[in-house]
Amino acid sequence: MPPTTAELVPTLSLGDLVNRCEVVLAGLDAPQRAARDALHDVLDGQVSKELIEDAALVASELIANALQHTPGALLISVDVYEFGAAMGVVDCGRDMTAIPDRPANSSTDAPTVAAAGRGLFIINELATKWSVAPMENGKIVIAVLTLPAGAR
Repeated sequence: MPPTTAELVPTLSLGDLVNRCEVVLAGLDAPQRAARDALHDVLDGQVSKELIEDAALVASELIANALQHTPGALLISVDVYEFGAAMGVVDCGRDMTAIPDRPANSSTDAPTVAAAGRGLFIINELATKWSVAPMENGKIVIAVLTLPAGAR
């Protein structure tokens, strides 16, 4: 089982862990749909609908990146805290340097927008923080979405 986000991103104060779920993605025909469904189930009533939609988009992008750049996405874990939510996608890729510190292309201008790298740009824009950590059989890419003050 992957560590909780609080263990992986200790610089954020998200409050107490309220709920946690994991979805095995390996072998699924539609892993992004399974992750989105799980996110809606675990976050419904806990956070705003806008945060749920942002989390679903971030999860889809994390999984798409794992499917495109590694041997495959294995699992998504979702941690719900008092002040936000976090998700981590575990994949089989071991190359930690394959993920840049920030998106290479942030252009939205049609002539200069890159064909690749938009997923990381979306994650970077929607997540409060994201990071990568090694795991025993690959790595986990974590994205944290915090609630605005007073949103709960």
